[in-house]
Amino acid sequence: MTKKYDLVILAGGHVTVTLPGQGTRVRTLAELKGRRLLDYILDAAGSSTRVDRVVLVSHSADREAFLRALPADVLFCACDGSMAECAYTAIRKLREQPGHEAVTEVVTVCDDLPFLTGRALDDFIARAERLGSDGAYAIVRKEACLREYPSLKRTFFHLKEGEFTGGNVSLVSVSLFPGCIGKMKEVFALRKDPMKLAGWLGSSFILKFLSRRLSLADAEKKVSELFGYRGRAVITDYACIGTDLDRPEEWAEAEKYL
Repeated sequence: MTKKYDLVILAGGHVTVTLPGQGTRVRTLAELKGRRLLDYILDAAGSSTRVDRVVLVSHSADREAFLRALPADVLFCACDGSMAECAYTAIRKLREQPGHEAVTEVVTVCDDLPFLTGRALDDFIARAERLGSDGAYAIVRKEACLREYPSLKRTFFHLKEGEFTGGNVSLVSVSLFPGCIGKMKEVFALRKDPMKLAGWLGSSFILKFLSRRLSLADAEKKVSELFGYRGRAVITDYACIGTDLDRPEEWAEAEKYL
């Protein structure tokens, strides 16, 4: 039988967006072409053949808004910590459910993916399973993004294998938690200090990146060394996985593709 995975929607951080005619709303509950972002993500989960239970984790400040908005079959929990802490809170919530006490892996998605589809989720999961890693993260080819959503801006990075943008979907082993939380906080704290981040990554890694000689295998090896687990990247041409809505001005443009 095809294995199914519980899906974690990461909606923490108390992220809001201010849009014409809507005012300021929790981003996941703001509307895009008459539907909430949440609805698009739940539709994708519902049409996937690989998703079982769905749990959404939000900031405690948004608890009441989500409890009013979520369908009865979607679990909810709140966490005011980092992304890794939010994922761990969701995993604990899932393990409270009958039949899910021994969950070993979960799929995580970010909360601002209006174009996400069940087919894209199924394809990512199938590719991630074949890698046999502790954590698999989606990266999307630049060509796919420009083909599907040419007017929506993305940030791309260069590897020997091509140009990519980071995806917003992962398949992770629950055995990583809570051990990975401290390391992920450390990385997050370094993101605004390039010198310290460079020192943490190592000079040879930085030189390879700057000289455009860094390969996907190099990046996977470094992540695995730094975090102490087998990390792999899943290359996908499903641009919907790497197309999120970071800025309010992107919403009107995104409507053109729905």
